Amino acid sequence: MKEIKQTRKQLETRRDEIEKQLNLVNQDERIQLSNDMEQQAIQMEQHEVSVTMEENLRKELNYIEEKLMEMDEDKE
Repeated sequence: MKEIKQTRKQLETRRDEIEKQLNLVNQDERIQLSNDMEQQAIQMEQHEVSVTMEENLRKELNYIEEKLMEMDEDKE
């Protein structure tokens, strides 16, 4: 039982971290493109990285939420 609570706490902590990271990623996406073509290319690459990072974070968040729901169901 104690191990389950620790795991739940760890999942909840990680969920909070992911939500903060998602907020930061979303803020970073709101940039104005530079007039310089080379700089635009770099910005677009960074945007692609941000999109991939957001997708991965959302997948992990979904996994965590599913695990937390399973834990709630097991309690009942």
